[in-house]
Amino acid sequence: MSIRPLNPSLASKAALELNEDPSRTPSDLQTIREWLVKEPHLANVKISDQRILSFLRGCKFSIERCKQKLDMYYTMKNLAPELFANRDPLDPKTQAILKSGVTLPFLGLADDGADRVYMVRLGIYDSSKYTLADVLKVSFMITDILLQEDDNFVVSGQMLLLDLKNVSFGVLSQFTPALAKKVTTCSEKTYPIRQKGNHILNTPPGFETGFNLFKSLLSDKLKSRVRVHNQDMNSLHQCIPKRLLPSDMGGDAISTEELIDHWKKKVESYRDWFLEEETYKSDERKRLGKPKTAEIFGVEGSFRKLDID
Repeated sequence: MSIRPLNPSLASKAALELNEDPSRTPSDLQTIREWLVKEPHLANVKISDQRILSFLRGCKFSIERCKQKLDMYYTMKNLAPELFANRDPLDPKTQAILKSGVTLPFLGLADDGADRVYMVRLGIYDSSKYTLADVLKVSFMITDILLQEDDNFVVSGQMLLLDLKNVSFGVLSQFTPALAKKVTTCSEKTYPIRQKGNHILNTPPGFETGFNLFKSLLSDKLKSRVRVHNQDMNSLHQCIPKRLLPSDMGGDAISTEELIDHWKKKVESYRDWFLEEETYKSDERKRLGKPKTAEIFGVEGSFRKLDID
């Protein structure tokens, strides 16, 4: 078993909030591995102990919920190829998006046990050259890296900072109901992410229409975690400390350009992993029971509200 030890703050939080019991971890990991082998549609999947543990933590060590999320993770690769196919970090589109810095987790933390702040700047990319799906694909690539190596992200969760400065109508128009459905499914039913808050800056005219569509797909719990600051930085600082913000955003941390360089190199360093990981997906021809497609995006499927834990 190859598992990183948690720092004391995170270990305490994992025990209190996630039901983590280190003495039980080896058997939990083995249970998930045995389940994967027995599922015909997932039998080809290869996954590290650390990654399984990230899913277990995100599911508060419920074995059944962990199975459901892992199943959905490998199934969504088929259902949303625009988000999960061709994830080569050296692909020209991916390179352009990485260089623009649309998605940038902050490197600093409020304290040893704090959540990870993840900034998304949708006004940065050119919607005439790239789609919102292209951007989200890169965002999920970074999320996969965080699940593998960031214990604060896994145990404490993610604080999303969405900056809509200079966002165009072209960007907003790309957020279709179909894409919204896939994104909320990924966020709530696929990835084991503890979403601790959503903070929105610099909202453009017409923002409310797309925002209300997105909110309609969320549970009441997640709706309560969304806060619109617009241009009120003092309001933002009450939720995200100024020392964590990039220097060019009035904060005390490294600049946005330095963050961009860090994450571009980081994603590129995972190239072999992404290329191999793309081969691991659900084989729906071998699934026991009805295909997941009918359950999630079937013709009868209304836009049911998604729930979170």
